[in-house]
Amino acid sequence: MRVLVDIRHLSSPQTAGVGGYTTSLLHALFEIDKENEYVLLTSGSRKPDLDGYGLPSTLYTHLHIPVPNKLLNLRTLLLRHPSLNWRVREPVDLLFLPNLAIATLPTDIPTVLTVHDLSWKLYPDFYSHKMQLWHKATRPQELIAQSRSIITPSGSTKRDLEHLFGAGHKTTAIPHGVSPTFTDKMLASDHGVRSRLKLPKRFALFVGTIEPRKNLLALIEGVKEYRDRTHDDLHLVVVGGWGWRSHAVRRRLWKRDTYGWVHQLGYVDSRDLPALYRSASVTVFPSIYEGFGLPILESLASGTPVITSHTSSMPEVGGDAAIY
Repeated sequence: MRVLVDIRHLSSPQTAGVGGYTTSLLHALFEIDKENEYVLLTSGSRKPDLDGYGLPSTLYTHLHIPVPNKLLNLRTLLLRHPSLNWRVREPVDLLFLPNLAIATLPTDIPTVLTVHDLSWKLYPDFYSHKMQLWHKATRPQELIAQSRSIITPSGSTKRDLEHLFGAGHKTTAIPHGVSPTFTDKMLASDHGVRSRLKLPKRFALFVGTIEPRKNLLALIEGVKEYRDRTHDDLHLVVVGGWGWRSHAVRRRLWKRDTYGWVHQLGYVDSRDLPALYRSASVTVFPSIYEGFGLPILESLASGTPVITSHTSSMPEVGGDAAIY
């Protein structure tokens, strides 16, 4: 069987979570599947080097469409042509979309689609106008209706999909895994990470993009109130880049009462994350909505307790091991 995988989203710097899901899944597939053939589809002015993602070129065929993505998307939107498989010379038996995409699906080839969450539908105000337009441009109703099978990362997202699109009968919840680098065993290199990042002695950790959905303002106020009530010098370390509408958090961090105990590290190399989790006293993840909530799983795998929200998929991920 020849499987065409749409990995065009790897060229976008704003899809780190989906990109990690895609590359991790391909690594696992290539390791266990020795029978099927894989064709990885990319597009854009420059052909990406997939070796940089650790994907050995001997295990797949790389098909690149040398057309700027904006032009390709515009043509797809206006003409509904070409279908996603139009450049593949050999017949394709299955299409796999690891995320929503602007694409025309062929009618004669079954498609498997991953829907990571429905926040763009349930909470549109959490997205910029540009991102709202992009989600509309993917024609999610059509993609979901035309797909033979749908994957969600949680039962919560599966229920959302059933409620909003009536697609529960063809949806399977397959939870995310966690990298084996996330363990509770302290490594000698952890001390180097702590020193290089100038981490405080005791801190609560937040990992995620700084945007309204992550509820970071509530977390800052919560830690401040805890410090005021207990006189415990617990710090807050925030790991993640600045996202859309993050100005309210910026303004909050400019105030004097956060000086010295809130540390905004920005983007941190994924290789440093296990040491960060192991060094933290607690991970706090007060997000309003998540399709899965991977930091919960990463923290628990690192032996660090978790406080998170009692909404969407998060109780499903944390089980009876988290405080809600």
